[in-house]
Order: sequence, then C-alpha cells, then structure tokens
Amino acid sequence: MKKGTFALGLLLVAGAAQAGPNVNVTFKNVGTQNATLKLVTSNETSTYQIAKPPPAQTVAPGVPINFDVQRVVSPDVNAAMLRYTIGSKTCAFGTTFQMRVLPGGITQPQWTKTATPSGGATCTANITRTNADRSWAVEFTMK
Repeated sequence: MKKGTFALGLLLVAGAAQAGPNVNVTFKNVGTQNATLKLVTSNETSTYQIAKPPPAQTVAPGVPINFDVQRVVSPDVNAAMLRYTIGSKTCAFGTTFQMRVLPGGITQPQWTKTATPSGGATCTANITRTNADRSWAVEFTMK
C-alpha cells in the first residue's frame, strides 16, 4: 500500500484536469462510545478537505455517516482515506481505484479497500458496489 499511496501523492502533486470516479463512503460506528475523526496523513487530510459533505468529527454509536470523494487528478485514479478513534482504539481506513495497464496495453479497473486496526480495535472495509462508470461504494465499520 505504501507504493500506491506514494504514487497517489505524486499524482496529486502533478495535478491533471480530469476527475476520477466517485467513491461513496459509509462509516459505521458499531461500538458503544463516540468515534472521533483523527487526521494523521496528508491523504486523510485531503480526503477530509474534498469530501462532500466533510466526514463528521464525531460519530455516535449506531449512527452511520455518508460522504462522497472525487479527486480531480486523473480519470484513472481516486482514493479516500480516513481514521477514527474510540478511546485508545484506532481504525485507519482506505479505498482506492486505479485503472491498471496490463501487458499488451489492455486496461483493467482495480478497486481496493483496507482497514488497519490498532489498540484493540475491530475494523472492517467492504466494497459494496462497483459501477460501469467506475464509481464505487465502500463501507467502513469500527468497534
């Protein structure tokens, strides 16, 4: 993931003119205490800045939030990253889209998702939908 994150960062710096496919993100706090947004990386900060609406700073148990992210970098990439904490528990979430070029010049869409727990957290990431226009939906849960 580090290479992909670095490549995404380079694309963000290069700044092309077309938007990548939209990602619809749902975050669900399935714990018993409020989850608090914690921006640590530049990718998390940029996700927060361009999300519509911005992800909630605090998410109550059982109250899902929903937002869209569409980066204006290239029609062939998009990503959303965020991190929430509940006490000492942390979940770092990510999802990416990349149009891969295979040998022979064949292109293939690739969607990824990650959920990285620490401090005893339980985190999940599931891609719940991919569409013909390459947009997708992902659901992140934390406990």
